[in-house]
Amino acid sequence: MASSSAIVLRPLLLTVFTSLIVSGATAANSSSSRGHQRPLFREYIGAEGTNVTFADVPVHPGVDFHFILSFAIDYAVHNTTGRAWACPTDGRFTVFWDEAHLTPAAVAAAKQRCNVRVSLSLGGDTVGPGVNATFRVLSSIDTWVGNAVASLTAIVDQYGLDGVDVDYEHFGIRETPEVFAECVGRLVRRLKADGVISLASIAPFANPEVQAHYTELWRRYGSEFDYVNFQFYAYAANTTVEQFLGYYDEQSYRYGSGDGEVGKVLVGFGTDPASNGLKPTKGFFRACRVLRRQGRLHGVFVWAADNSVADGFRYERRAQRFLAGAASGFN
Repeated sequence: MASSSAIVLRPLLLTVFTSLIVSGATAANSSSSRGHQRPLFREYIGAEGTNVTFADVPVHPGVDFHFILSFAIDYAVHNTTGRAWACPTDGRFTVFWDEAHLTPAAVAAAKQRCNVRVSLSLGGDTVGPGVNATFRVLSSIDTWVGNAVASLTAIVDQYGLDGVDVDYEHFGIRETPEVFAECVGRLVRRLKADGVISLASIAPFANPEVQAHYTELWRRYGSEFDYVNFQFYAYAANTTVEQFLGYYDEQSYRYGSGDGEVGKVLVGFGTDPASNGLKPTKGFFRACRVLRRQGRLHGVFVWAADNSVADGFRYERRAQRFLAGAASGFN
């Protein structure tokens, strides 16, 4: 009996010992990865019909670069007799970005760079001239979530994407903050749990209705989201550096955490004519320097590559150089 027990125990001890070694190595690798984490830069692409491609956009090797395809919509859009009309599809999403240039093959080529990831954004402002991309639930929360999980899983798999961004900016009368929070929160939780996506973000701005919906989403499901692309370019055109920093404090508190978690709010600027806020020419990078000195600059994002292509991505280059610091420059 003693000999038999020893034979049984030796493989068991070997298994436990091996597991400890593997676990220790995994933890060390994980810690090493965190220690060498690159600064984060994100950019929306594909919404404006300017034929911009991933290859057009300069990517600095010293940053983690996230492209965000704009947009996937849960609307059916039809063009008849020169007029566009659209109807909601209850969570059945389709591609609404520039499919001709931002293809699955183009995504795969962009991701050949080890520092590039690609997400898609949900919703947006409009789905056609004068037609808002309003968040609508036609049947029930469960049905909307089921439809959204199925349709987005298919798109993510087809394009080889990494994550989802939530950018709904309009809401139906029945789509209360509670309904929005449960639909979007359950969707993201399911996609992450199923291994469909590995990252998620939201893109609110300073509008009472918008903030009410996203604050409720954050209250219930904030732990599911990795970043907040707060649209600081929706503030007034005469925003000063001091005001910008105040807005940053306000939104960092709103989308913060009580458990000591590192902040998730990213700062951003817009390069399209409709964008306001603190521009790169008016002090944006001065504000970024203040936040960096305070250890509170968690990343920069830009709306949008479609507009920036006209001037050779001047401010994207500057932002990435600012983030990368002493890291080697553009190829």
